[in-house]
Amino acid sequence: MRLPSRLRLKESRDFARIRKEGSSQAGRFFVLALLRDDSLADFRFGLVTGKKLGNAVQRNRLRRQIREIIRAARSRIRPGFNFITVGRWRAPAATYAELEQDWLRLARRAGLLQNEPRP
Repeated sequence: MRLPSRLRLKESRDFARIRKEGSSQAGRFFVLALLRDDSLADFRFGLVTGKKLGNAVQRNRLRRQIREIIRAARSRIRPGFNFITVGRWRAPAATYAELEQDWLRLARRAGLLQNEPRP
C-alpha cells in the first residue's frame, strides 16, 4: 500500500520554512526536522537525499526505504506535523533495519510518535 501523495511536501518554500522555523534532531543516518501545524488533519513529510549520498540508484533506493519506514509507522505518527527526513552520508551503506531503528528513535525523541505502550 502506498502513501497518498497529499501527505508529501513538494514546495521548496515548505522545506525552507520547516528548516527555518522548526526543530531538528540528528541521528546516525538521518536528520529529522519538524514543525507543528495545527491546521493539518494528518501529517505531511518530505525527503532530502543530496548527491553526496551516491548515484541516482542509491539515492532512489534510500528514498524508497524511508517512505516504507514512514508508511509502516503511519498509524503511530501524530497528526498536525510537517517533517523532513534528510539522509546523511552513512545512510546508503546501512541495512533497512538500521535505518528504521534510527528513524524511529529520532521520531520518538522529537515527539513525532504517539505514546506507545511499553512491552
